[in-house]
Amino acid sequence: MIQELKIAARYGQKVILRIHDGDVLTGKAELSADPSRIKIRTSEGPVWVPYEDIEHVERLVRIH
Repeated sequence: MIQELKIAARYGQKVILRIHDGDVLTGKAELSADPSRIKIRTSEGPVWVPYEDIEHVERLVRIH
């Protein structure tokens, strides 16, 4: 899961995250300065999500 997020951040891909509390976040993945969290740029602004709170990850890959 963490590896998928790092790949998405490296290629500037969007992700869909399902959090343990039932929330779903959609946005562009970016690496955070904090190694225990991922930064997601959502339409409402940036959100830092601890890896331990993430239940499921989906990468949105654009095919040309």
